[in-house]
Amino acid sequence: MASTTRSKIMWPRPAVADCIFCMFVRDTRGVALDHEQRFNFFPASPLCSVTSVVAGDWHLIDRPEQMDHPWRGAKLPGLSFAGAQLRPPISWNPGETCAITIAFYPDALSAMTGLDLGPFTGRIISAEEVLPKAILEPCRAGFDAVLREGTVPGFSALEDEVETVWATLRPAGTRPMKWTKDWSRNLAARAARAGAGRSPRQIARRIKSWTGVSERDLQGLGHSEQLYAKLHDAFQKGNVDWAGLAAASGFADQAHMIRRMRRHTGFTPEQLRQSANSDEAFWAYRLLGQYFATPSREAAVSTVRRPP
Repeated sequence: MASTTRSKIMWPRPAVADCIFCMFVRDTRGVALDHEQRFNFFPASPLCSVTSVVAGDWHLIDRPEQMDHPWRGAKLPGLSFAGAQLRPPISWNPGETCAITIAFYPDALSAMTGLDLGPFTGRIISAEEVLPKAILEPCRAGFDAVLREGTVPGFSALEDEVETVWATLRPAGTRPMKWTKDWSRNLAARAARAGAGRSPRQIARRIKSWTGVSERDLQGLGHSEQLYAKLHDAFQKGNVDWAGLAAASGFADQAHMIRRMRRHTGFTPEQLRQSANSDEAFWAYRLLGQYFATPSREAAVSTVRRPP
């Protein structure tokens, strides 16, 4: 048996960086993981995603009692679509698995599909039931290319497909932005210029339709992202001043910071510090942590050794 899992993340080229956030691949085939190591923890996020389960099963954990019996959770469809997630998603694999996920900015996906994303917040459903061919076909082609040619050329092929669609549908004023807080401000400005109505209620409706999330929730997620960035920097330096970190991140106090972190990750900052470096179930946090360095066109690869 192999001794490592294979987890990779890819960042998009500039031409589609305001449409695609990233692609990641999770492959545990040939690796012996115990029950706890087969959980998958993710943070809350405004992003939408399309996932192809290439091998194995993914059970979604949506109730606390399912943590003790995760096989009772609903199975992820073979090709699934996830809307924005305001609670941190959790899943579990009963055995070996391989899955590929493409994460999109929701306003971009809404523009390419014409979908009102409001009804999809917090849901993970069959992609074939809701997504039009205009986006399903590029995703399928990308998934096939990854399996056939490898992660780097496969992702490049996906970008080619999406770039063709995005070039004709990109809304005016859309541009790549690193941080959620900047992206959400740009989104609000575009919502204020779009359509005939300019009232706060009409702007709020547009934002909710384009993302599935309220402007207030977007601001909260952006605030949490800034906290993640500061936490990542502190963890790398090995010196964490929790009270100072809370103040620098704009929280009223340390307790306020901990409540926000629990809301968007399910864990306290200290729990994340202890788990993110080595716990197999936190592989997604390790990959996403690379975003706090400058994402590049090259593959960012995380190969995680099983904890002893």
